[in-house]
Amino acid sequence: MLKISATAAELPTLLDQAPGIEWLSLDCFDTLVWRATHQPTDVFTELPLQGGGMEPRAWAEEQARLDALLMERRGEVTLPEIYKFLMPGAEDAERAEAIAHELRTEARHAYGYAPMYDLMRDAKKRGLKIMIVSDIYMRESELRAHVEHACGPDVMSLIDRFFVSSEYGTGKTGNLFTHVMTQLGVSPSKILHIGDNPKADQERPAKLGINTVHFIQFAPDVMQRLRLEAVAATLVGRTGTRVTRPVYQPHRAQLSLRTETDPAYSIGHDVLGPIMHGFASWLRSEGDEMEARVGKPVKYVFLMRDGYLPMKAFVELYPDLADRAIAAEISRFTAFGCSFADVEAVNAYVMPNLGTDPRVLCKQLGLTPEESRPLLKMNHGAFRDAIVGPFAKRIVKRSRAFADRMQAYLATLGIERGDAIMMIDIGYNGTVQNVLEPVLRDRLDLEISGRYLALRQVFSNSFDKRGYLDARNYDIKLLTTCYESIGVVEEFINVAQGSILNYKADGAPIREGSLKKEAQSIHRDIAQRGCLDYVAGARDHLGMIRRPDCDDADARRELAASALVRFLFLPLKEEVEVVDNFHHDVNQGIKEAVQLVNLDKATEALRRRGIFYSRDMDRVYLPGEMQRHGTHLNLSILAARRFGLDLRKSDFDVGGIKLPVMLISDRSQGITDIDAYPTTDGYYLAQVPVGACEYIAGIQFGQLYDWVQVEDFTFYRVEDLDYEDLGGPQGYPAQAHYDGMTAQAPGLYQCGPAGFVMVPPPQVHVGPLVLNVVFRPVVARPGAVATAGAADQAA
Repeated sequence: MLKISATAAELPTLLDQAPGIEWLSLDCFDTLVWRATHQPTDVFTELPLQGGGMEPRAWAEEQARLDALLMERRGEVTLPEIYKFLMPGAEDAERAEAIAHELRTEARHAYGYAPMYDLMRDAKKRGLKIMIVSDIYMRESELRAHVEHACGPDVMSLIDRFFVSSEYGTGKTGNLFTHVMTQLGVSPSKILHIGDNPKADQERPAKLGINTVHFIQFAPDVMQRLRLEAVAATLVGRTGTRVTRPVYQPHRAQLSLRTETDPAYSIGHDVLGPIMHGFASWLRSEGDEMEARVGKPVKYVFLMRDGYLPMKAFVELYPDLADRAIAAEISRFTAFGCSFADVEAVNAYVMPNLGTDPRVLCKQLGLTPEESRPLLKMNHGAFRDAIVGPFAKRIVKRSRAFADRMQAYLATLGIERGDAIMMIDIGYNGTVQNVLEPVLRDRLDLEISGRYLALRQVFSNSFDKRGYLDARNYDIKLLTTCYESIGVVEEFINVAQGSILNYKADGAPIREGSLKKEAQSIHRDIAQRGCLDYVAGARDHLGMIRRPDCDDADARRELAASALVRFLFLPLKEEVEVVDNFHHDVNQGIKEAVQLVNLDKATEALRRRGIFYSRDMDRVYLPGEMQRHGTHLNLSILAARRFGLDLRKSDFDVGGIKLPVMLISDRSQGITDIDAYPTTDGYYLAQVPVGACEYIAGIQFGQLYDWVQVEDFTFYRVEDLDYEDLGGPQGYPAQAHYDGMTAQAPGLYQCGPAGFVMVPPPQVHVGPLVLNVVFRPVVARPGAVATAGAADQAA
């Protein structure tokens, strides 16, 4: 007897392993017929029930099953029985219409799974008969109609029999297969049954002697991604998600067919693929609309470097437009370099950026190192006065020459006077378009639009700008949230070349030297290959016999949004391992790269400061750093940022202990208990006030612990304690002196009963200070255990 598990990739050779069978038996749902939603119950969100149909419909079915079991010893129910509980006061005709609506809704989300169709055709070539054995509340006639809608008449012509649990009052875990064998008059050894439920489709029929195959829909990492995408969709989706709208996942079939296991490839295929496919599809529709409006062909201008993978995906999806897809090396730096047409333009750039590194400003304004040197020593006011005063004329002159060179560069790309162009980028605020559009309109009389993956305009303007994700379909809080960690996406979608800095007189690009990042380049290339493989498959509706009716542009947009947010805020362990040691280039005219994640440094900061270290401004991919410390932290970060929740450090100060501390000055001394609260990995943070360097702190670890691990002693100014928006406070290192504590390993101490650490204040005059004490209890001292938790009891 055959009893195995098989993935989609193993289906083509499956029948070779079961010689002598006469019947191929298939489960229906999630085997032959799939839904384009995360859960089957997502379909119920579209039932017209006040407050949402998902829970009431499930409760009604549960009650109907309980009633059938208790009253009739029957293990299955029908839709009319379910709707008697769902609509107890309704007329029969009203219930019948509601049932018909549910069946239409089910059909709207259903599609046939192509690998099973291939298996069925192979079975027919071998002379086998095919049956569908399904646990479902539909009648046989209803299930037949559903399968035909999802799979088409060709599939239906291959099916010889249907066995539906509702018709027999028992399911596959009951006696349904006994009825199957009796009606067919065959022995169990002549049947091969395939289905996705390990109990219903393998455990029970195998006990009857039937050959079975447990069909494994997804690899474990895919299952986790799909679950977390549904979590992200519920948190960030459009109004009514999981209430009156399902969580759409039209990519499920395609993800089930991925066989490459390289984590970078998985990121490209499973994450970037749905995002870039949806974006490219939308760009085509936007281009068609622009073309009809302006009456001329549109040239799709992808801004490099981040426009590289979007362009490759667009061409993969629409090869007929390959000659109009242009890779344009235009950056914020070069756009601004062309934009200083007069003193007002110079001032408009300088004023909002006075807090920026003056080296960056001088470089952007076209000043030489010699010209910049005295400016770097000026305060903000003097700097601005010099720029719009004695330096303004040369800045404007150089900017016009810069624009001449860019115009020559555009000519090499085939962009001519009067063209219609669509600038395409990842987005945020469309800064390049804001800065460059007036220049290009003036010089080349171009028709210009801007299209972005996500667009969150800080200030609106009259330019033609839209985002695949923008304020038309998502709120500003969400759009802002998406871009807080977008650097990790940019490093997967860009091209391996230095940032553009300038152009030669003939238009040839002048690039910044590219940093050597061999491992990063390898991972990026693999991810991009995975992305393009997905796009090619999505173009051909890979895995689907026919597309479900719900698989429209809105569904694909919601999928892209949930895939993006999931990756940004709920990354998997193997995804973080890929981006460990990735660096993000900062294109501001100076060579600078920021590490995407620093796992060791992040762990140290989390231990010493708790979750609010996340307010540091230089955290590029904070959720990646947090992943190893538990999903609950990233869920908290996502919810707080997405909804703008006013959470403070004090809200997380729970589960504390009382730490005895001596405070000694030249006038007095005393002992007090300081509350210490958990940070992570079992560590605690206590903050000991020491005044304006008035007190020496004696931390009496020996009273509580036989063994303790000491992580850090650092002084901070009291006025810096509320550092949530400052990027972290400046600390003053402490000199600790141990008494009655023996170091057994770095940071690990065995304590005597009177063991303590004496910490004198630093020799600084900066106002009142606190001493941060970070430690981890290892072994409590007998009799001192009751002290732990005292902070909570006293509260």
